Amino acid sequence: MAQHNVYFINNYTGSHQPVWRTNECIPVVRWSLSSMAAKPPNEFKLNTTAFSGKKHLSVKEKVGLSSKNNNNPFIDIHHIIQTVLAQEKHKVARHEVTEGTYRMTKVRLETHIAAFFHHTDLRQINMGSIQRFIDYLSDQALSTPTIVGYIAQLRKVLRHLVEHGHIAQMPLFPKMKITQKPRGAFTVTEYAAILRQSKLLRQHEFAWDKPDTRFHIKPIYRRMPFEMNGLIRFMVYTFLRPGDVRQLKHKHIEIISGKFHYLRLTPPEIKRHKAPTVSLPQAVRVYKTLLAHQTAKGFGKPDDYVFFPEEHNRLRCLNTIGWLFNWILNSLGLKAGPHGADRSFYSLRHTAITFRLIFGGNIDLLTLARNARTSVEMIEKFYASTLSAEMNISLLHSKRRS
Repeated sequence: MAQHNVYFINNYTGSHQPVWRTNECIPVVRWSLSSMAAKPPNEFKLNTTAFSGKKHLSVKEKVGLSSKNNNNPFIDIHHIIQTVLAQEKHKVARHEVTEGTYRMTKVRLETHIAAFFHHTDLRQINMGSIQRFIDYLSDQALSTPTIVGYIAQLRKVLRHLVEHGHIAQMPLFPKMKITQKPRGAFTVTEYAAILRQSKLLRQHEFAWDKPDTRFHIKPIYRRMPFEMNGLIRFMVYTFLRPGDVRQLKHKHIEIISGKFHYLRLTPPEIKRHKAPTVSLPQAVRVYKTLLAHQTAKGFGKPDDYVFFPEEHNRLRCLNTIGWLFNWILNSLGLKAGPHGADRSFYSLRHTAITFRLIFGGNIDLLTLARNARTSVEMIEKFYASTLSAEMNISLLHSKRRS
């Protein structure tokens, strides 16, 4: 059997002069012959698994392979949420979004979105998983507009992944048909009944029929407050939102007397609206009565709140107002509208705009929208859509004059 010689490369360690030099410090080696009788050479085998088509990587293996390439074992929803919220906080500082918008974003990201995608590597999100998330939200009895709000926050998370190269592009989103449910307004008859009931209930204390559970309303508000009647009328005469009422101080109100008698209101910015608005003439008398009442209690200063100034927690104040108003509605059986629409304290704003559309003469929608700090589109979609033919019967019965 013929003897085979195999060449090996050994480091040069001899004392002889190296056979080759360079200007750089490169190790110099020499060739030597050695026998391979004691140690056979390693046999090289080609791995044909990749070409056979028989082995398919599982989703878990693909994620692991991608993780090794990206040095990121798992893209966690909680980490991305904190990064997105930090960006949203900077937008608040730049006045691009309001603090209220930030809080809403935070709530939606940290509740249902975080809970549903807790065990999901975000790189695996696709249309199917988004559809399952929508179904999950539907099971929570959330309305379609609320679900759309959650999807908008999920888009922020996925957009962050695209911007940082974690995914190549945004996944497709299922189409949703949005059915708007305007808050029910009150008719003139219902509004008059609400005003009467708010006065009658001043003499009564709410009867709590669940003594084994905690009552979240302070004792001082369990008897209908004097100012509740004025607050209801003030809402209808000024077109304010409940959020405006919570922040409204006396320094935000100016009484204008002259050819027109009205209140000029400059409440803090809300929903990116900060232009002053004007009230109807009836609001002046309501405000003067409230101011006299508050002054007698030691309030009424420019930095004092107009409604419930003794309550420093303004979120609790707004919750208390909503509970008091529901007390009035439930006592009259007016909580639900004719078609089942739920009515709340916010319905007074809906009532104010609807009344102007009915009784405001030829008022144009642009003027009304700007004064109510909203848009023409919103008025047409949420307010004018509820007008019935009977509400404008004078226009239907009118005759063209020659």
